[in-house]
Amino acid sequence: MAEHAATETGIALATKAAPPVTVSIATVAGYQVSELVLWATLIYTTLLIGHKVYQIYTDVTKSIDKTE
Repeated sequence: MAEHAATETGIALATKAAPPVTVSIATVAGYQVSELVLWATLIYTTLLIGHKVYQIYTDVTKSIDKTE
């Protein structure tokens, strides 16, 4: 049981450290933080739109199946 808790803690620590590490590595590689934020926002927005379209599609197909 203690091993499971240690694994979750390690995963949580890695997740918390990922954004600053990514920004640091990208800055060293020559990318500006503003570019990273722009791309992250674009990707996030695209994923949200895709998820919403999928939800609408499943709702529509469920309503069509119920009417038949």
